[in-house]
Amino acid sequence: SGRDVGIYIDGRPYKMSLFGCAVTHALPFDNVERVEVLRGPQSVLYGSDAFGGAVNIITRKASKSFEGGALASYGSDNTRNTRLSGGGINGRLDYYVTADQRSSDGHLPRSRYDAQDYSTHLGYVLNGESELILNAKYFKGKKHEPLPAATIWNDYERGAEDLTYNLNAGIFRSSLKAYRDQGDHVFSDGFHSKDHTDGMMLFSKAAVSGSNTLGFGADARYQYADAINMSPAFMEGEYHKYEYGLHVDDEQRLFDRLTLSAGARYNHDQLSGDAWTPQAGAVLDVRDGTALRADWSKGFRAPQLNDLYLWGGNKDLKPERMTSRETGIRQRLSDKVFLDVSYFLMDGRDIIQTVNYKKRNSGAFTFRGVESMLTAGISDELSGQVNYTWFDPGGNTQGRPGDKASAALKYARGRLDASLTGTYVGRYYAGNDSTRRLSNYATLDAKAGCKINERFSVFAAVDNVTGTAYHVYESNNGAVFRMPGRTYTAGVNYTF
Repeated sequence: SGRDVGIYIDGRPYKMSLFGCAVTHALPFDNVERVEVLRGPQSVLYGSDAFGGAVNIITRKASKSFEGGALASYGSDNTRNTRLSGGGINGRLDYYVTADQRSSDGHLPRSRYDAQDYSTHLGYVLNGESELILNAKYFKGKKHEPLPAATIWNDYERGAEDLTYNLNAGIFRSSLKAYRDQGDHVFSDGFHSKDHTDGMMLFSKAAVSGSNTLGFGADARYQYADAINMSPAFMEGEYHKYEYGLHVDDEQRLFDRLTLSAGARYNHDQLSGDAWTPQAGAVLDVRDGTALRADWSKGFRAPQLNDLYLWGGNKDLKPERMTSRETGIRQRLSDKVFLDVSYFLMDGRDIIQTVNYKKRNSGAFTFRGVESMLTAGISDELSGQVNYTWFDPGGNTQGRPGDKASAALKYARGRLDASLTGTYVGRYYAGNDSTRRLSNYATLDAKAGCKINERFSVFAAVDNVTGTAYHVYESNNGAVFRMPGRTYTAGVNYTF
């Protein structure tokens, strides 16, 4: 649900204000240019939402005077996807619009899904140094939960708008964003809520010298929710709070080999009070092809409206806290082969838990692990990557695998492209303290595409090629779900 990770769309925060979570199936998968991932606490730059990291989804913009496309695919379990997109550049104006529809009968009983997603982008260059950007998005989706009970469904309607002013003047690169994110949620048990978040964000970077970059910023938001129909009924009503923060960061390059960085944030939440958050890091180029890195940071997560008011809510809650340390090395083994290895240690305290039917800052955790990644350009047409993570979550094993590995091969030549991806998960539990162990599993996925001509292409995919039977733990419902066996997808794509 993304409660502990900051999720952003083109830099705009994306969270349901009542629960502080993301409706992840409403993310704009129909229109993705790239995805940026920042690991570990990112509270200095992004505040309360980025307690455990940040994910920023960058949407596509037009690059020609007129362009667009249409996609249609069909697969197992009557799974369908259709997508239309188009946009262009006309002088100082650029625009891009998308419409996406997805539906599936699901691989389990009562697991149907149907959703529509629409987005609009408008950009206007005011002069050579500044521009205005307006983005808007609307999503409506209904999903049925495959629980061993009567039909349970969730109907989500979400929308968002943001207006951004970018200025590149002299040594400064600045951005000012105003946004609103809102939703209307209806569930099969009668639950009904509406929510919205209004906010502003200012970021600015200054190239103070050829070796120093200074950043600073400020942000503020107002979160509102209306619990229209709930059980028990006494929790129905309107809830709200505000918060604001100031942050600064600096990066200094020394001796052409050492880069030092540091930052700090002051944050004020209307109900949980003040939070100070520091961060520091260093990268040392030991020699050509070898780089050492170290990072120390703290993170916080302010109590959300549901923590404060619903189901054992407690208005005296304090922010959750975390300290993270990470060290690593990046080694170039050859011109096209790189190895990355890192060790991390995270300590959390004041974690919000329900004790005797009331929420309290009573939880704690210690997480440690080793991550490794080998990337290789095998040839001009073939590339590969292998990852392995060893993870020790202490007693907090629920839904957190101790071993996870993946390997991928990608091939592209002429009109053809193909990929093969394998994943392994081990030491996996549905309970804490290594209880309710789930079976280790390995899956293999394959995809291939062919460009028929300059505008028309076809593709096909087989997920879980070996038909592996496996289960995953899902935290929102505390349930274990059987995952799909072998599934097939085929489609066509037309671009202009």
